[in-house]
Amino acid sequence: MKKLIGLVLLIAGLAFMAYPFLEEGKQAKDTRSLERALALINSGEPADPADLDNLPVSEEALENTIRIEIPSIGIDQLVLPETTAENLNLALTQIKPDQTPGEGNFTIAGHRGWRDGRHFSNLSKVKKGDRVILQANDKEYIYEVTGSEVIPPTAVDVLNDRPGKHELTLITCTVTGADRLAVKGKLIDE
Repeated sequence: MKKLIGLVLLIAGLAFMAYPFLEEGKQAKDTRSLERALALINSGEPADPADLDNLPVSEEALENTIRIEIPSIGIDQLVLPETTAENLNLALTQIKPDQTPGEGNFTIAGHRGWRDGRHFSNLSKVKKGDRVILQANDKEYIYEVTGSEVIPPTAVDVLNDRPGKHELTLITCTVTGADRLAVKGKLIDE
């Protein structure tokens, strides 16, 4: 009986260990699907509906996707236009609806990710003066990081627009998940 219990616990342990890898594999497949569909839409070629089947987001959301680059930490990722649990598992997301890069406080959220290079896993390594580039509608918006701070999850005022300021706010969890890391930047070129 002890051997049977030991075997069951061993199998359960292996299943628990494998789950994150299986889930990340599915998310990576969905992200590649997003990338292919976005490339197809951006090419201007007529899309075969079969090429857009099984997209993890709507075509409208895909068309409103922007790209973020943070060269200092190797980020080059998609930013989906709406924050939902499903979207956060696939990519970074815009926190506030109907945002326009270069106007007000453009806000982006992302999971910290447990693997290096995934989502905002390295956001804590961004330094004052680093550049953040948003690409939307064939235009680039360049921000310069002005600082970062750890804030409680309730400190949502960091997302507010400030009169006359064109800013960027990037949000992710701290390692423990108890607090949030907020990286701020100012628009320097568009």
